[in-house]
Amino acid sequence: MRKLVSAIAIGSLVTSTASAQLAADSNAPIDITGDAAEFRDNVAIWTGNVRVVQEDSILIADRLEADINDEGDFETITATGSVRYSNGNEAITGKRAVFDNTQRTITMTEDVIVTQGKQIMSAGAVIYWVDTGMVKFQPAPGQRIRGVFYTGDEEQT
Repeated sequence: MRKLVSAIAIGSLVTSTASAQLAADSNAPIDITGDAAEFRDNVAIWTGNVRVVQEDSILIADRLEADINDEGDFETITATGSVRYSNGNEAITGKRAVFDNTQRTITMTEDVIVTQGKQIMSAGAVIYWVDTGMVKFQPAPGQRIRGVFYTGDEEQT
């Protein structure tokens, strides 16, 4: 019974006061949904059709694990499976993403594709700085980074 009460307390902590910023300069609440959720110690795990929304930023994954500090803030969020992050301007897809609230970065790995309008780039890994929009591309071992860019004339046709 005590473990159940602790789990419910952690669950309410996670859903009501946990904070991070998936959206730049936002204090908006983070809405997390999934088919199942489990809470133990300072870890929250959502599985099945996981969707995290904060303003225009959306993170979708098969599984999400969040490490929460004693103040109730997310320290890291690890998303695995078919992962997609979008913020209204860019979209990044891959198989694994780690959001680091201290560094304010999302590191996406494994078959990464970044799209911005018609522009497309692929890499082994991408580090995305949430607050500035800066993106650093890293190649997969033995491969190169690829980008397809359209000029203004090509975009209109």
